[in-house]
Amino acid sequence: MVDIIASDDEEQPLLSSQSFSTSTKVPRPYEEEPLWRRPFNYSVQHGIDPEKLSRLQRYRYYQRLAPPMTMVVPDHVIPPEFFTIVPMERGEKQSSIVTIFSLWNTMLGTSLLCMPAAMLNAGLILGCLIVFGVGLVTCYTAIITVQVTMDIQLLDTLRNAPLEFVDVIEYYMPFPSAQIALSAGAASFLGALMVFWILLSNFTYGTGIALSNMVNGTFHFHNLSNFGAVCDAYSISSPVNTTGSTWNVWSADTVPIYLVLILFPLCCLKSATVLAKFNSLGVVCIAMALVFVVTKASQWGINITLTNSTSIHYVAPAVVDFNKLTGTLTLSFFIHNAVVALVRNNRNPKNNKRDVGIAFFMVALTYGLVGFLFLLTFPLAKTCISTVKSQLLFDNISLNDLMVFMAKIFQILQLITVYPTVNFVLRSQLFLGIFKDPFCSYKHVIVFNVITILTCVLISIFYPKVNDVIRYVGSVSGLAYVFFFPCFIYLLHCYKNNKLTWFSAVGHSFVILLGVLNLATQPFQFSNS
Repeated sequence: MVDIIASDDEEQPLLSSQSFSTSTKVPRPYEEEPLWRRPFNYSVQHGIDPEKLSRLQRYRYYQRLAPPMTMVVPDHVIPPEFFTIVPMERGEKQSSIVTIFSLWNTMLGTSLLCMPAAMLNAGLILGCLIVFGVGLVTCYTAIITVQVTMDIQLLDTLRNAPLEFVDVIEYYMPFPSAQIALSAGAASFLGALMVFWILLSNFTYGTGIALSNMVNGTFHFHNLSNFGAVCDAYSISSPVNTTGSTWNVWSADTVPIYLVLILFPLCCLKSATVLAKFNSLGVVCIAMALVFVVTKASQWGINITLTNSTSIHYVAPAVVDFNKLTGTLTLSFFIHNAVVALVRNNRNPKNNKRDVGIAFFMVALTYGLVGFLFLLTFPLAKTCISTVKSQLLFDNISLNDLMVFMAKIFQILQLITVYPTVNFVLRSQLFLGIFKDPFCSYKHVIVFNVITILTCVLISIFYPKVNDVIRYVGSVSGLAYVFFFPCFIYLLHCYKNNKLTWFSAVGHSFVILLGVLNLATQPFQFSNS
């Protein structure tokens, strides 16, 4: 059955043909005023039978005589011209296991490699608690992001496109809000690109030194002292930086420039579909990192003290500089601009909350395990972990270590495909917002790539600190997309549905305050160490 609802335009004659507007605009279902519901392609000029049109006008006339009654028109009375077939593509449904591992794989990334240095800033015990605490808060905001978006699911049928959280923001809040949310998402993508370039430069530089050692016959992966543990892999002399001036072209400052020759052409591709197929290497890289940490931990044994501050193995149980860890974790758990898309095709939508919760717990467990094991077992001075230039755990292992060499090879292959893919997503997002076209022209693409790649190269040369880049970008973009918008939109949603309570308002305001404090404290160091 089809409901015919009267228009509010009282100035038009009740039985005139002009009373049926020829507008093609689709009404939004969440507007509160009553609307005349008609097919979007309906027009009196499209050859509608006058008899059929008159019949529908009479229904409308009777409805006007007896408001607020809604006339129910039988299906067989509605003219076929009033209908159109709208193809709707629905993704293939997936099980909860697939959903959970998709979330887990998407969240885990480069933060895993700098987690020991980040946790050292907070202390061993407090660091572990903060990992799970930040995971709990970000998990909750991700769940309410999904919940609010799914509550307005009806928009999906009119948009012919999946509903995203940014659409919900645009509905509930004034004009600049959606743009702020998109800017926050773009900032997180740009931060990821900078981190990727730093990692690529670091891994390529180290792999080049290792290959040179192989050529010179000095690559000995067996019988390494301390099972390969070093204070800084790049501070140790190697044939690459001692054989003469010809090797000066291969340095930490020149490798980021060489990468432009490989990545710039890939970033100019019109589509990243081919590159996206290789993103499954991410699972291999994560697995290799986990196996690497567990293997080294079993070889090193326990080398830690929580009480003797004069020992080189001393790690404080708690440090007041935990704000550095919270900034890093904000980006480490950042998935809020993609969580709706990842759970949309879940076979059982009622399990979305459970699946998101399990995924966040697995991510927190992975981060905590890597950081805890490395701090617990690293056999040299613990200060080596935080003082290494790149703040990556791989740089605390000898370049001649075979496991690190293989891990870096896989990381390089993955990052060469991931960087253009993320660059494509950022480019499409910005171009759609500015030019309403995800590609525009090759001139636009080249200018965009020059700006982003130049930024990444400069960061890699002058500030190649992965952990610091992650925490600053995470605290800025996280304030908008992780803390503020999910909580504030949820409060507005509850208020609109008469479900808002004082307890909910205070609790969600406190979460927003945590995001503000997380950002405000990033530039400061509170301890003397």
